[in-house]
Amino acid sequence: MTSDLIGPGPAAPGASTASPAVSGRLVSERVLTDWEFARPPGTAESFWDGVAPAEGLDVFTRALARGAGPLPGPGAVRLRVRAVDAYRPPPGEPPPASGGPWAAYSESGDVRRIHWPAREASGTAGLLTASPAPSPGAAGALVEVSASHEAFRRKLARMALIAPLMLSGGMALIHGVAVTRDDGFTVLLAGASGSGKSTLGLAAFAHGWRVVAEDLVFVTADRAVVPLFLSGAWECRAHPDDRALIERVTGTPVVGHASELPADHRGREYLFPVRPGAGPAPARPLPLDLVVFVDRDGDAPVSSGGRAGQVLGAGPRSTLGAGPRSTLGAVAKLLRLDFAPVVRETEETLRRVVEGLPSRRFAATGRIADDVPAFLAALDRWAS
Repeated sequence: MTSDLIGPGPAAPGASTASPAVSGRLVSERVLTDWEFARPPGTAESFWDGVAPAEGLDVFTRALARGAGPLPGPGAVRLRVRAVDAYRPPPGEPPPASGGPWAAYSESGDVRRIHWPAREASGTAGLLTASPAPSPGAAGALVEVSASHEAFRRKLARMALIAPLMLSGGMALIHGVAVTRDDGFTVLLAGASGSGKSTLGLAAFAHGWRVVAEDLVFVTADRAVVPLFLSGAWECRAHPDDRALIERVTGTPVVGHASELPADHRGREYLFPVRPGAGPAPARPLPLDLVVFVDRDGDAPVSSGGRAGQVLGAGPRSTLGAGPRSTLGAVAKLLRLDFAPVVRETEETLRRVVEGLPSRRFAATGRIADDVPAFLAALDRWAS
């Protein structure tokens, strides 16, 4: 497997010059992607100007456990990914999807698009549009990314880069949070959606732990987590009781009710700008020491050996992050990539990884004032 991240490079032809752009190239056996990211024209300087949009992707490409070999036929998948503008409703914007709350897919001629509904007046928080190469000799399909919220725009841009790269295989993907203490004891928080793992991970961060990965946690076959924190954005469900914790971690005052914070596509999860205090992300995967299953339903049994059940789960309780209804699955559909083999291999790798690691169960109540101190005390006990 060969992979590299080359950048910065020249801006894509026709890109907006209203704001400085950074660009680069992702290279693997199966994917060749040129990417560009620029501040939306007319926006003021902000926290995000100091955050690299593709930070960690070089470590991710090197950490792929094994390549699937060259694609049959003419060669690798070639893409151009551009995130150069804020969201503007396109003509004939599709309505929210009737088949699910997460995204709506539509096609118009050769153009394909996925949009993520939101509570804003336009009805959309994020949009991915894929167009074919303008000519047979052009540099592959063009994927354009826009979003009404900067953190969500960065998330979608990264998904457009990660989805095709995952065709190389050999990596487990878990919906969770990974934190580490001095890069020497690394914990993976897994659990069903809404169980509280993101809030508890945020509390661990405020308690002095370092974030390795959040929301999307990639784990190698030799049980190490790839540092891939989403460009300084933390995704969690917010409650009024969370304000003090959020302000302490982000350094950003939270005014008013949580509903006034910028929401992502579901209207119930929030992306906060987080200023990591420990410098850049680790330049290598960190071996996992413990898996903690965060459970609010009381049905995750612990065996006599102390291992937590249902870490993997099935159906709605699955901790896999690469299913057909996931954001990565949606992007794969947009790019017309065969994601099924990747999902199957991800599940197999994940089972090998989790079954070989110690695990614990944390019974969450959903009450921040109770859960946070109990979890931090347990975390310190497990680490020692």
